[in-house]
Amino acid sequence: MKVQNNICEGSLITNYLPADYCDSFSKTIVSDKVVTPEVFMDIAFNQSPAWVNGLMALRNAIVKPLGLEVNIRFTDTILERSPNEIVFGMPDKHLTFYASLWCGEKEVDGQMFAITTIVKYNNRLGRFYFFFIRPFHKTIMRSILNRVAKQMK
Repeated sequence: MKVQNNICEGSLITNYLPADYCDSFSKTIVSDKVVTPEVFMDIAFNQSPAWVNGLMALRNAIVKPLGLEVNIRFTDTILERSPNEIVFGMPDKHLTFYASLWCGEKEVDGQMFAITTIVKYNNRLGRFYFFFIRPFHKTIMRSILNRVAKQMK
């Protein structure tokens, strides 16, 4: 699979460009197991470690008085699916985000996984909010890929 601008070729997430911010994290994992996008999503959002749940609870407590959405279940925001990918996202008054969980085909040298995030700022609050969220976002995305690798062993 070719990767261009950190986005897997043919990814559905490109339907949501252009953006104010875009990142993509990927990892090739060698295992006998094959992971589907649905399993990837389950590992990513239903099996979060306590420290991620704690960060989300803190985020929700901080942004709720600002009128931002707090009790979002990512599984309720799915926009598109393909055999290799799930794209989810939602607009809020401060920003609109889209994310992709992409699973490559299982090959001899492993299976590639990618998490891509696209953010469009709707106002200054969105830019301000994401400025503070971004370092945590990057850490969480890398953690998700590491959790997938552990589960595949």
